[in-house]
Amino acid sequence: MSRWVSFVSSHLEANGWTRNRLAKEIGLNASVVSRWMNDGMEPGIKSIRLVAEAFGVPVTRALLAAGAVTADELGIVPVVAPDPDLLTDEELLSQLAKRMQQRRTEVIVPAEPAAPVVVDRSSSRGAQLRGWTPPSR
Repeated sequence: MSRWVSFVSSHLEANGWTRNRLAKEIGLNASVVSRWMNDGMEPGIKSIRLVAEAFGVPVTRALLAAGAVTADELGIVPVVAPDPDLLTDEELLSQLAKRMQQRRTEVIVPAEPAAPVVVDRSSSRGAQLRGWTPPSR
């Protein structure tokens, strides 16, 4: 499976779309999408841009998946995390200390506690909620 087919397939699944839905969203015939997916036909730059916009992803990500550009051409340097098994105990502890320090300095905003909701079944009109207010917008 090509990177383009994998890219399109994963985004179709993530969005709950069919190939026909994608074709409709980008204004192409469904047979074009089928040829990408089944026959290995490569999309043009305009189609790649339309697909990226439909899925709401950066165009560069779609261009990379389609093989229209390389990471080198975009100036993207891959970041490779070190294998923890290859680090000394001291290096591993140092990395852990850095991570813990970063998390201590992050600002955490606590969620607003929910008010209790009581179901009042004594009403002649049936069950009613007491203590509930709709969320503010």
